[in-house]
Amino acid sequence: MYDIFKELEQEKISLAYFGVFNDKITNLLISLSEDYLQRQDKLKKLSKKTSFLIAESFQNIVRHGVVNKEDILEKNLSKDFFQLSVQGDRISISSANVITNKEAQEFSNYIDNINELDAEGLKNLQLQTLSRANLSEKGGAGLGIIEMVRKSGFPLKKHFIQLSEDFSLVILSMEIANSDKEKQHKISIQNIETIYKRMSEKNIIMFYKGDFSNTSNTNIIEILNNNFMKDGDINPSNLKNIVAIIEVMQNVSKHGKEINGFREGIFALTLEDEELYVECSNFIKQENFEELEKNLIHIKTLNNNQLELFYKDKMANSYLSEDQNGGLGLLEIARFTKNTFNYSFTKTTDDEIFYSIKFKTI
Repeated sequence: MYDIFKELEQEKISLAYFGVFNDKITNLLISLSEDYLQRQDKLKKLSKKTSFLIAESFQNIVRHGVVNKEDILEKNLSKDFFQLSVQGDRISISSANVITNKEAQEFSNYIDNINELDAEGLKNLQLQTLSRANLSEKGGAGLGIIEMVRKSGFPLKKHFIQLSEDFSLVILSMEIANSDKEKQHKISIQNIETIYKRMSEKNIIMFYKGDFSNTSNTNIIEILNNNFMKDGDINPSNLKNIVAIIEVMQNVSKHGKEINGFREGIFALTLEDEELYVECSNFIKQENFEELEKNLIHIKTLNNNQLELFYKDKMANSYLSEDQNGGLGLLEIARFTKNTFNYSFTKTTDDEIFYSIKFKTI
Protein backbone atom coordinates (compact mmCIF):
# COMPACT_ATOMS: atom_id res chain seq x y z
CA MET A 1 0.00 0.00 0.00
CA TYR A 2 2.85 2.39 0.75
CA ASP A 3 4.06 2.09 -2.88
CA ILE A 4 0.64 3.22 -4.12
CA PHE A 5 0.60 6.03 -1.56
CA LYS A 6 3.98 7.29 -2.80
CA GLU A 7 2.85 7.01 -6.41
CA LEU A 8 -0.16 9.24 -5.63
CA GLU A 9 1.71 11.47 -3.17
CA GLN A 10 0.99 14.67 -5.11
CA GLU A 11 -2.75 13.97 -5.15
CA LYS A 12 -4.63 15.42 -2.19
CA ILE A 13 -7.60 13.25 -3.09
CA SER A 14 -7.57 10.23 -5.34
CA LEU A 15 -10.81 8.30 -5.60
CA ALA A 16 -11.29 5.41 -8.03
CA TYR A 17 -14.60 3.57 -8.14
CA PHE A 18 -15.72 0.42 -10.01
CA GLY A 19 -18.88 -0.39 -8.02
CA VAL A 20 -22.63 0.18 -8.41
CA PHE A 21 -23.52 3.31 -10.40
CA ASN A 22 -26.73 5.09 -9.41
CA ASP A 23 -27.99 8.53 -8.34
CA LYS A 24 -27.37 7.90 -4.65
CA ILE A 25 -23.71 7.03 -5.30
CA THR A 26 -23.44 10.21 -7.39
CA ASN A 27 -24.68 12.32 -4.49
CA LEU A 28 -22.30 10.65 -2.03
CA LEU A 29 -19.28 11.23 -4.27
CA ILE A 30 -20.34 14.85 -4.67
CA SER A 31 -20.53 15.18 -0.87
CA LEU A 32 -17.09 13.61 -0.55
CA SER A 33 -15.55 16.12 -2.98
CA GLU A 34 -17.42 19.09 -1.46
CA ASP A 35 -16.22 18.18 2.04
CA TYR A 36 -12.61 18.55 0.89
CA LEU A 37 -12.98 21.49 -1.50
CA GLN A 38 -14.94 23.63 0.96
CA ARG A 39 -11.98 23.45 3.35
CA GLN A 40 -9.53 24.66 0.68
CA ASP A 41 -9.50 28.43 0.10
CA LYS A 42 -7.94 28.12 -3.37
CA LEU A 43 -10.37 25.44 -4.56
CA LYS A 44 -13.57 26.39 -2.73
CA LYS A 45 -14.97 28.30 -5.70
CA LEU A 46 -14.69 25.16 -7.86
CA SER A 47 -16.95 23.11 -5.59
CA LYS A 48 -20.25 23.68 -7.45
CA LYS A 49 -18.64 23.22 -10.86
CA THR A 50 -17.01 19.99 -9.70
CA SER A 51 -20.32 18.68 -8.33
CA PHE A 52 -22.03 19.39 -11.65
CA LEU A 53 -19.32 17.62 -13.65
CA ILE A 54 -19.33 14.58 -11.34
CA ALA A 55 -23.08 14.26 -11.99
CA GLU A 56 -22.60 14.63 -15.76
CA SER A 57 -19.81 12.06 -15.74
CA PHE A 58 -22.01 9.56 -13.92
CA GLN A 59 -24.94 10.21 -16.25
CA ASN A 60 -22.66 9.53 -19.20
CA ILE A 61 -21.73 6.14 -17.71
CA VAL A 62 -25.31 5.16 -16.79
CA ARG A 63 -27.03 6.34 -19.98
CA HIS A 64 -24.48 5.60 -22.67
CA GLY A 65 -22.66 2.49 -21.49
CA VAL A 66 -23.30 -1.03 -22.73
CA VAL A 67 -25.20 -3.06 -20.14
CA ASN A 68 -24.77 -6.58 -21.56
CA LYS A 69 -21.05 -7.37 -21.67
CA GLU A 70 -21.20 -11.17 -21.81
CA ASP A 71 -19.55 -11.34 -25.24
CA ILE A 72 -16.53 -9.27 -24.17
CA LEU A 73 -13.54 -11.49 -23.38
CA GLU A 74 -11.42 -8.75 -21.80
CA LYS A 75 -13.46 -8.54 -18.58
CA ASN A 76 -10.85 -6.44 -16.78
CA LEU A 77 -11.13 -3.80 -19.49
CA SER A 78 -14.93 -3.66 -19.59
CA LYS A 79 -15.69 -2.32 -16.12
CA ASP A 80 -17.46 0.99 -15.66
CA PHE A 81 -15.10 3.39 -13.90
CA PHE A 82 -15.08 6.78 -12.22
CA GLN A 83 -12.10 8.73 -10.88
CA LEU A 84 -11.74 12.01 -9.04
CA SER A 85 -8.30 13.51 -8.43
CA VAL A 86 -7.17 16.77 -6.82
CA GLN A 87 -3.62 17.90 -7.59
CA GLY A 88 -2.51 21.36 -6.53
CA ASP A 89 -4.69 23.88 -8.37
CA ARG A 90 -6.21 21.24 -10.61
CA ILE A 91 -9.20 18.90 -10.33
CA SER A 92 -9.47 15.95 -12.70
CA ILE A 93 -12.66 13.95 -13.31
CA SER A 94 -12.44 10.81 -15.44
CA SER A 95 -14.72 7.98 -16.46
CA ALA A 96 -14.68 4.82 -18.54
CA ASN A 97 -17.45 2.71 -20.01
CA VAL A 98 -18.06 0.31 -22.89
CA ILE A 99 -19.77 1.45 -26.09
CA THR A 100 -20.26 -0.18 -29.49
CA ASN A 101 -17.57 0.37 -32.10
CA LYS A 102 -20.11 2.10 -34.34
CA GLU A 103 -20.85 4.57 -31.56
CA ALA A 104 -17.14 4.93 -30.80
CA GLN A 105 -16.30 6.43 -34.18
CA GLU A 106 -19.28 8.78 -34.12
CA PHE A 107 -18.52 9.74 -30.53
CA SER A 108 -14.85 10.43 -31.26
CA ASN A 109 -15.73 12.70 -34.20
CA TYR A 110 -18.33 14.52 -32.12
CA ILE A 111 -15.85 15.25 -29.33
CA ASP A 112 -13.24 16.45 -31.85
CA ASN A 113 -15.78 18.89 -33.31
CA ILE A 114 -16.80 20.19 -29.88
CA ASN A 115 -13.20 20.63 -28.75
CA GLU A 116 -12.54 22.95 -31.70
CA LEU A 117 -15.33 25.38 -30.72
CA ASP A 118 -14.80 28.52 -28.68
CA ALA A 119 -17.17 29.62 -25.88
CA GLU A 120 -19.59 31.28 -28.31
CA GLY A 121 -19.58 28.27 -30.62
CA LEU A 122 -20.33 25.92 -27.72
CA LYS A 123 -23.22 28.11 -26.60
CA ASN A 124 -24.70 28.19 -30.11
CA LEU A 125 -24.34 24.41 -30.51
CA GLN A 126 -26.07 23.90 -27.18
CA LEU A 127 -29.01 26.10 -28.25
CA GLN A 128 -29.24 24.31 -31.61
CA THR A 129 -29.23 20.91 -29.91
CA LEU A 130 -31.90 21.99 -27.41
CA SER A 131 -34.14 23.21 -30.24
CA ARG A 132 -34.12 19.82 -31.97
CA ALA A 133 -37.13 17.63 -31.30
CA ASN A 134 -35.43 14.29 -31.93
CA LEU A 135 -33.23 13.93 -28.87
CA SER A 136 -31.61 10.51 -28.60
CA GLU A 137 -33.24 7.76 -26.54
CA LYS A 138 -30.24 7.75 -24.21
CA GLY A 139 -30.97 11.36 -23.43
CA GLY A 140 -29.39 14.60 -24.39
CA ALA A 141 -27.95 14.01 -27.89
CA GLY A 142 -24.57 15.17 -26.71
CA LEU A 143 -25.81 17.94 -24.42
CA GLY A 144 -23.90 16.40 -21.53
CA ILE A 145 -20.66 16.44 -23.51
CA ILE A 146 -21.18 20.07 -24.49
CA GLU A 147 -21.77 20.99 -20.85
CA MET A 148 -18.63 19.14 -19.76
CA VAL A 149 -16.48 21.22 -22.12
CA ARG A 150 -18.28 24.48 -21.29
CA LYS A 151 -18.08 24.03 -17.52
CA SER A 152 -14.53 22.71 -17.36
CA GLY A 153 -13.11 25.31 -19.73
CA PHE A 154 -10.78 22.70 -21.23
CA PRO A 155 -11.10 20.42 -24.27
CA LEU A 156 -12.37 16.98 -23.32
CA LYS A 157 -9.66 14.30 -23.52
CA LYS A 158 -10.58 10.87 -24.87
CA HIS A 159 -8.96 7.49 -25.38
CA PHE A 160 -10.42 4.31 -26.93
CA ILE A 161 -9.41 0.70 -26.31
CA GLN A 162 -10.92 -1.78 -28.76
CA LEU A 163 -12.16 -4.86 -26.89
CA SER A 164 -13.66 -6.88 -29.76
CA GLU A 165 -15.14 -6.49 -33.22
CA ASP A 166 -18.22 -4.96 -31.63
CA PHE A 167 -17.15 -3.09 -28.50
CA SER A 168 -14.63 -0.54 -27.24
CA LEU A 169 -13.84 1.01 -23.90
CA VAL A 170 -13.92 4.80 -23.96
CA ILE A 171 -12.00 6.79 -21.34
CA LEU A 172 -12.97 10.44 -20.92
CA SER A 173 -11.07 12.95 -18.81
CA MET A 174 -11.71 16.61 -18.00
CA GLU A 175 -9.87 19.13 -15.87
CA ILE A 176 -10.94 22.15 -13.84
CA ALA A 177 -8.48 24.86 -12.78
CA ASN A 178 -8.87 27.67 -10.26
CA SER A 179 -7.74 30.20 -12.86
CA ASP A 180 -9.61 31.06 -16.08
CA LYS A 181 -6.25 31.84 -17.68
CA GLU A 182 -5.13 28.20 -17.40
CA LYS A 183 -5.75 26.47 -20.72
CA GLN A 184 -3.10 23.74 -20.72
CA HIS A 185 -3.81 20.19 -19.60
CA LYS A 186 -1.61 18.95 -16.76
CA ILE A 187 -2.99 15.43 -16.37
CA SER A 188 -2.23 12.80 -18.99
CA ILE A 189 -5.07 10.55 -20.13
CA GLN A 190 -2.46 7.81 -20.52
CA ASN A 191 -1.97 8.02 -16.74
CA ILE A 192 -5.72 7.63 -16.30
CA GLU A 193 -5.57 4.52 -18.50
CA THR A 194 -2.67 3.16 -16.40
CA ILE A 195 -4.63 3.69 -13.18
CA TYR A 196 -7.72 2.08 -14.71
CA LYS A 197 -5.80 -1.00 -15.88
CA ARG A 198 -3.82 -1.38 -12.67
CA MET A 199 -6.83 -1.14 -10.39
CA SER A 200 -9.06 -3.20 -12.64
CA GLU A 201 -6.50 -6.00 -12.83
CA LYS A 202 -6.23 -5.96 -9.03
CA ASN A 203 -10.03 -6.21 -8.89
CA ILE A 204 -10.30 -3.05 -6.81
CA ILE A 205 -13.93 -2.03 -6.33
CA MET A 206 -13.14 1.21 -4.57
CA PHE A 207 -9.94 3.06 -3.74
CA TYR A 208 -9.67 6.28 -1.73
CA LYS A 209 -6.54 8.21 -0.83
CA GLY A 210 -7.14 11.42 1.07
CA ASP A 211 -8.18 13.03 4.32
CA PHE A 212 -10.01 10.77 6.76
CA SER A 213 -12.26 13.38 8.37
CA ASN A 214 -15.50 12.28 10.01
CA THR A 215 -17.52 13.62 7.05
CA SER A 216 -15.33 11.82 4.50
CA ASN A 217 -15.65 8.58 6.45
CA THR A 218 -19.43 8.88 6.57
CA ASN A 219 -19.67 9.34 2.80
CA ILE A 220 -17.36 6.39 2.08
CA ILE A 221 -19.35 4.15 4.44
CA GLU A 222 -22.61 5.15 2.73
CA ILE A 223 -21.08 4.32 -0.67
CA LEU A 224 -20.16 0.88 0.69
CA ASN A 225 -23.65 0.46 2.11
CA ASN A 226 -25.02 0.83 -1.41
CA ASN A 227 -22.65 -1.82 -2.73
CA PHE A 228 -23.50 -4.26 0.08
CA MET A 229 -27.25 -3.68 -0.25
CA LYS A 230 -29.71 -5.85 -2.13
CA ASP A 231 -33.25 -4.57 -2.72
CA GLY A 232 -32.62 -1.81 -0.21
CA ASP A 233 -31.67 -4.13 2.66
CA ILE A 234 -28.32 -5.05 4.21
CA ASN A 235 -28.09 -8.67 5.34
CA PRO A 236 -26.60 -9.39 8.79
CA SER A 237 -23.20 -10.55 7.50
CA ASN A 238 -22.82 -7.41 5.40
CA LEU A 239 -23.78 -5.32 8.40
CA LYS A 240 -20.85 -6.88 10.28
CA ASN A 241 -18.61 -5.96 7.35
CA ILE A 242 -19.72 -2.34 7.58
CA VAL A 243 -19.06 -2.28 11.34
CA ALA A 244 -15.53 -3.64 10.83
CA ILE A 245 -14.86 -1.10 8.08
CA ILE A 246 -16.03 1.70 10.37
CA GLU A 247 -13.56 0.49 12.98
CA VAL A 248 -10.54 0.69 10.66
CA MET A 249 -11.58 4.09 9.34
CA GLN A 250 -12.10 5.46 12.82
CA ASN A 251 -8.64 4.19 13.66
CA VAL A 252 -7.23 6.46 10.95
CA SER A 253 -9.32 9.51 11.86
CA LYS A 254 -8.63 9.22 15.60
CA HIS A 255 -5.09 7.90 15.81
CA GLY A 256 -3.46 8.72 12.49
CA LYS A 257 -0.72 11.30 12.33
CA GLU A 258 -1.94 14.76 11.36
CA ILE A 259 0.09 16.28 8.50
CA ASN A 260 -0.66 19.86 7.37
CA GLY A 261 -4.04 19.76 9.08
CA PHE A 262 -5.13 16.46 7.49
CA ARG A 263 -5.08 12.81 8.54
CA GLU A 264 -4.16 11.23 5.23
CA GLY A 265 -4.74 7.57 4.59
CA ILE A 266 -5.72 4.95 2.03
CA PHE A 267 -8.81 2.78 1.94
CA ALA A 268 -9.25 -0.05 -0.59
CA LEU A 269 -11.97 -2.62 -1.20
CA THR A 270 -10.64 -5.50 -3.34
CA LEU A 271 -11.80 -8.85 -4.72
CA GLU A 272 -9.22 -11.63 -4.40
CA ASP A 273 -10.15 -15.19 -5.47
CA GLU A 274 -13.84 -14.29 -5.19
CA GLU A 275 -13.30 -13.02 -1.63
CA LEU A 276 -13.77 -9.40 -0.60
CA TYR A 277 -10.89 -7.74 1.29
CA VAL A 278 -10.66 -4.44 3.11
CA GLU A 279 -7.34 -2.63 3.54
CA CYS A 280 -6.71 0.64 5.32
CA SER A 281 -3.35 2.42 5.71
CA ASN A 282 -2.07 5.62 7.27
CA PHE A 283 0.87 7.28 8.97
CA ILE A 284 0.99 6.95 12.75
CA LYS A 285 2.69 9.00 15.42
CA GLN A 286 6.15 7.84 16.49
CA GLU A 287 5.17 7.96 20.16
CA ASN A 288 2.26 5.56 19.49
CA PHE A 289 4.23 3.03 17.45
CA GLU A 290 5.74 0.81 20.16
CA GLU A 291 2.50 0.53 22.14
CA LEU A 292 0.45 -0.17 19.00
CA GLU A 293 2.89 -2.83 17.78
CA LYS A 294 2.96 -4.45 21.22
CA ASN A 295 -0.84 -4.48 21.31
CA LEU A 296 -1.07 -6.06 17.85
CA ILE A 297 1.53 -8.74 18.64
CA HIS A 298 -0.36 -9.65 21.80
CA ILE A 299 -3.76 -9.81 20.05
CA LYS A 300 -2.38 -12.11 17.34
CA THR A 301 -1.21 -14.63 19.99
CA LEU A 302 -4.75 -15.12 21.35
CA ASN A 303 -7.13 -17.91 20.41
CA ASN A 304 -10.84 -17.13 20.06
CA ASN A 305 -11.69 -17.86 23.73
CA GLN A 306 -8.78 -15.77 24.98
CA LEU A 307 -9.78 -13.01 22.59
CA GLU A 308 -13.29 -12.88 24.04
CA LEU A 309 -11.98 -12.74 27.62
CA PHE A 310 -9.48 -10.02 26.71
CA TYR A 311 -12.22 -8.04 24.93
CA LYS A 312 -14.56 -8.24 27.94
CA ASP A 313 -11.77 -7.11 30.23
CA LYS A 314 -10.98 -4.18 27.94
CA MET A 315 -14.66 -3.22 27.79
CA ALA A 316 -14.96 -3.36 31.58
CA ASN A 317 -11.95 -1.07 32.02
CA SER A 318 -12.35 1.18 28.99
CA TYR A 319 -13.60 4.07 31.11
CA LEU A 320 -10.19 4.19 32.78
CA SER A 321 -8.35 4.77 29.51
CA GLU A 322 -8.60 7.08 26.53
CA ASP A 323 -7.81 4.08 24.30
CA GLN A 324 -5.03 6.02 22.64
CA ASN A 325 -3.94 3.17 20.36
CA GLY A 326 -7.29 1.95 19.15
CA GLY A 327 -7.23 -1.11 21.45
CA LEU A 328 -10.97 -1.73 21.43
CA GLY A 329 -11.23 -1.08 17.70
CA LEU A 330 -8.46 -3.58 17.00
CA LEU A 331 -10.17 -6.13 19.21
CA GLU A 332 -13.43 -5.61 17.32
CA ILE A 333 -11.58 -6.33 14.06
CA ALA A 334 -9.86 -9.37 15.61
CA ARG A 335 -13.21 -10.77 16.82
CA PHE A 336 -14.87 -10.08 13.47
CA THR A 337 -12.11 -11.83 11.50
CA LYS A 338 -11.49 -14.57 14.08
CA ASN A 339 -8.01 -13.09 14.39
CA THR A 340 -7.12 -13.67 10.73
CA PHE A 341 -6.44 -10.01 9.94
CA ASN A 342 -2.96 -8.98 8.78
CA TYR A 343 -0.98 -5.85 9.56
CA SER A 344 2.33 -4.29 8.57
CA PHE A 345 4.55 -1.32 9.40
CA THR A 346 6.72 0.43 6.82
CA LYS A 347 9.45 2.75 8.03
CA THR A 348 10.01 5.44 5.41
CA THR A 349 13.17 7.30 4.45
CA ASP A 350 11.75 10.33 6.28
CA ASP A 351 11.63 8.28 9.48
CA GLU A 352 7.83 8.13 9.27
CA ILE A 353 5.83 4.98 10.06
CA PHE A 354 3.20 3.79 7.59
CA TYR A 355 0.72 1.36 9.12
CA SER A 356 -1.57 -1.01 7.16
CA ILE A 357 -4.29 -3.41 8.28
CA LYS A 358 -6.05 -5.87 5.97
CA PHE A 359 -8.83 -8.40 6.49
CA LYS A 360 -11.27 -10.56 4.58
CA THR A 361 -14.97 -9.75 4.87
CA ILE A 362 -17.50 -12.46 5.72
